[in-house]
Amino acid sequence: MGRVGVGAGWDDGGVLRLRRSVWPPELVEGVRVAAGGRDDILAAVQLTDESWVAGTRSAVYLPDGDKVRRVGWEAIERAAWDSEESVLRVFETTAFGTPLRSTDLAVDDPGRFGQLLRERVDASIVVQRHVPLVGKKGVRIVGRRNPATTDAPVAWNFVLDKGLEPNRPGLIEQAEAALRSVRDEFGI
Repeated sequence: MGRVGVGAGWDDGGVLRLRRSVWPPELVEGVRVAAGGRDDILAAVQLTDESWVAGTRSAVYLPDGDKVRRVGWEAIERAAWDSEESVLRVFETTAFGTPLRSTDLAVDDPGRFGQLLRERVDASIVVQRHVPLVGKKGVRIVGRRNPATTDAPVAWNFVLDKGLEPNRPGLIEQAEAALRSVRDEFGI
């Protein structure tokens, strides 16, 4: 069973406080190197292959061979927990027309790391709007920024609803116009 690196305890004032465990040195060093400096681990979980995945205020650190790979929260499209397979799938945003990058994390229970993943991905969404293009079908416009700072740039993308073919004449142009309109509306 994977180890989860967050616990809770009562302080002297009777307040419940999260406390972090001592993280494995190789995880701390891997996060430090991938972050280009200091980035405190908020939650981590050991995978069934003995590697670790960690989350900080600004990014998730995914195993990548013998290193860890930093992915800002604004670049995470979504995550899905498959309890039957004991796999947490993390999907990264990509350029339109390319498949989402998926990382499968085999873990008995994602625990606090799974909660942090959901919280930080949700916190990265600044704007989300559905714009109909063909009947009720349309495009979902999403603006994300790293939740660790309020002055981070907003990354924009769009996703066509199922059943809309990108090769339909004029559809991509309509989606891009919808994206421009939403960006202009919010001025970010």
